[in-house]
Amino acid sequence: MIKLNNLTCGYGKNPVQSDISFDINEGDVVMITGPNGVGKSTLLKVLANILYPTAGTIDYGWPDTKDPRQLIGYLPDSLSIYKSMKVKDLAELHWGAFGVKPAPLPLLKEASIDWNSRISELSVGQKAIFHLSLILSTNPKLILVDEILHSVDPHLRNLALETLVKTMADSKPTVVMVNLNYNEVEHLVNRVIFLTKTGILLNESTEYLLENARLVVADEAPENANVLATRSYTGRTEHLVLPGEGEQMKLSEILTMLMGSTYQSV
Repeated sequence: MIKLNNLTCGYGKNPVQSDISFDINEGDVVMITGPNGVGKSTLLKVLANILYPTAGTIDYGWPDTKDPRQLIGYLPDSLSIYKSMKVKDLAELHWGAFGVKPAPLPLLKEASIDWNSRISELSVGQKAIFHLSLILSTNPKLILVDEILHSVDPHLRNLALETLVKTMADSKPTVVMVNLNYNEVEHLVNRVIFLTKTGILLNESTEYLLENARLVVADEAPENANVLATRSYTGRTEHLVLPGEGEQMKLSEILTMLMGSTYQSV
């Protein structure tokens, strides 16, 4: 289990998130989402151990590992890989840095990536597929995927998601995704963490959300209901209650509503 304890993170003197805590169970597939500017990518960098928190701690639960980065695969929102190098040379550099044997990268052929191509010659989607191939080839225990897949064409995005699904089935790593297209990944995740500028609004299993979150259409919020969010939508007022009575919602509908709502405390 990965434990984040009273974590404060950000850049300079202004924290993006302050004093947040949550656990991620081994084998969980977690979506971290929320509006722009609330620190989703920053939090992922902290989990990747490339940005250190200004307060609080992270316990990865890997007592025999001196450097947790050896067991982490991180696909950032912008791919900062050496553009002047060839694909084969960068792969060898990556394997050497992680101390693992070279491994087949079957995704390269499917993405039409030549082993002798320079990184600068690849499209954004090909770079993302190559980067994903590299991080999976080291068999990480924790896979972190930021919003980069939004900019990938549908074919390569589906290829990347299919590969993640296969990896999850085969080796059961812990996976944390940031704000991917809800419709594409709602069948993959088993937990959702929704961030706002004031902290964690929601941290629940998808099973709990699907069983208990309900939509109520009314001018006034229902009495004695636990109203999580309220919004004006197509000329009517909608309330998201959790738990409560009302119209059942898909996970993507719950999260889409939260993105455009006025929040209440859970």
